Amino acid sequence: MIGYDEAIDQAVARRVPEVLELLRQLIACPSPSLAEGRHDRPETAVGTMASALARLGLPVTALPTGSESETLIARWGTPDPSGPAMILDAHLDTVPPGDPGAWLGLDPLAAHEGLATYLGDGRIWLRFPQAGVEVERRLRPRMARVWEARGGGERAVIAGRGAFDNKGPAATLWLTLAALCECFGARGLERGQVLAVFSTDEEQGERGIRVALSWLARQGYLDRPLAVDGYLQGLAAIVLEGSYSYLPVAGHRGSALLAVRTHGRAAHAATPELGDNAVLRMAQLLARLEADWPAFRARCLDPLLPDKLLEPATVALGTTIAGGGVVRVDTGPEGPLVERAGTNVVPDWCEATLDLRYPRGMGTPEALVEAITRAVAEWVQEHEPVATVRLLRWSPPAVLGETVEAVLVDPLVQAVTSVREAVLGLPGYPEIAPGGTNGTVLLNEGQIRTLIECGPGGGLSHEPFEFVDRDDLVDGARILARATLAILDALARR
Repeated sequence: MIGYDEAIDQAVARRVPEVLELLRQLIACPSPSLAEGRHDRPETAVGTMASALARLGLPVTALPTGSESETLIARWGTPDPSGPAMILDAHLDTVPPGDPGAWLGLDPLAAHEGLATYLGDGRIWLRFPQAGVEVERRLRPRMARVWEARGGGERAVIAGRGAFDNKGPAATLWLTLAALCECFGARGLERGQVLAVFSTDEEQGERGIRVALSWLARQGYLDRPLAVDGYLQGLAAIVLEGSYSYLPVAGHRGSALLAVRTHGRAAHAATPELGDNAVLRMAQLLARLEADWPAFRARCLDPLLPDKLLEPATVALGTTIAGGGVVRVDTGPEGPLVERAGTNVVPDWCEATLDLRYPRGMGTPEALVEAITRAVAEWVQEHEPVATVRLLRWSPPAVLGETVEAVLVDPLVQAVTSVREAVLGLPGYPEIAPGGTNGTVLLNEGQIRTLIECGPGGGLSHEPFEFVDRDDLVDGARILARATLAILDALARR
């Protein structure tokens, strides 16, 4: 593998116009979860990526995830289910664009070239000269640290829904494959292969990565013994996500999506005093929980969650909410379109979701999430006795090592850290992320040693003006190709 660095860099450089065009095409394709498209529909995100992979001459398998959704698996290298293999995953689905007006004239389904300037204290100034749009936003502290490590300054960026989460990283994965194909051919190495997963439904139910995991099992890739560390021998994975300029992310919290329902009594809107408004009850309940959250967490959750590596539990209140006569909500050109019925009736029901993120705790993952749900339900019923709480879905925390010391010596962390330092000239260290990724499925369910997250810098995922660092998209392929070769070499020697 030694001596291919220059060839990789040249191969990446030749493909820059092509990868930027690919990103533009991907952003232009609406791709909410389970509506990302199919390989035989070129106007969709999945079809666009399938066409791009076909240009590289790689064999691609399309796995149905839903009636309008497929997960793609492209293979670089000679098929060998028992040999060293590297899984690289990047999801193609996005959250909806949201209110178009919040983008201040930018089309969220278009790629907008711009500039980002770091103002200090986590603040970023975004400018899009062609559209005449300028905004100031605040970044997560971890993302701000990336800017501070570079000394602040100005970076070229691309904005649009999915630019950062996660079509930019998907384009980088394609560019990595293109560079490997140019340097080694589509059949790759004698020993070692890359299985590039372009997954779907990551933002909602993680069905795409589970479909891919099932395919790997059917092909025999998971029929191998466990090493002493509990991971399958000869396998490793990296999840590409909008992240911290390729710092290796070694863990993230689990998530529990809870539904809270309040009940009331219907009455004619002309005589509201005869009714009992369930929506008002919900509003009061959520406001009270927000005010009481620090005390509630310290009293009821922290004893269950003694983890010192991941962040403490947090909750996003009312991530969705509906009540009374709301029939459905769609997204229109001017913003949300609400279909209503019974607007002259005091609502007798209201339901909201709570997105709770939590670190590792005591007991089995199932018992822990049950205990968390029970603690929230007891609090809710103490303040609103007839309200109900139910668990909609959950995923456990994912951590590549029990302690900080274990994370520091993990071979995936060390490989990516050293390559990142060589390519970017920036100090490397393992990070912990607040949000979830497909890594939780690969690591916890697949028992595959997985770098939970690794990807380009940027910010504002799930928000207007979501953006990705333009140079990071290109440098990422240089990092990922080198790291992949180094990891495959290490797997082959074990």
